[in-house]
Amino acid sequence: METIIWPVYIDSSKSRNDGRKISKNNAVTNPKLTEIARAARKLGLNPKTEDDKYYPRFWWDSSGRIIVEREEISKNKLLVDISQSIKSLRKK
Repeated sequence: METIIWPVYIDSSKSRNDGRKISKNNAVTNPKLTEIARAARKLGLNPKTEDDKYYPRFWWDSSGRIIVEREEISKNKLLVDISQSIKSLRKK
């Protein structure tokens, strides 16, 4: 199943009303598309990057999105795993 991941889903500086899907404790600050793609690749998800897409709520901001294949894992768990992976990549 293909799943779309917008950076706002895991951005700790955004509110739930703005589109954040996971708790602030699990989220990261200002995630970049390259970070999300790298984290997804590290998790074996084969990400596809689309730089020219706009998150509907912030139509003026070209944030882009990532499309990944996921099986038998909830979207929320996937977002937490990607966020944790980004945190570990940032520590290096």
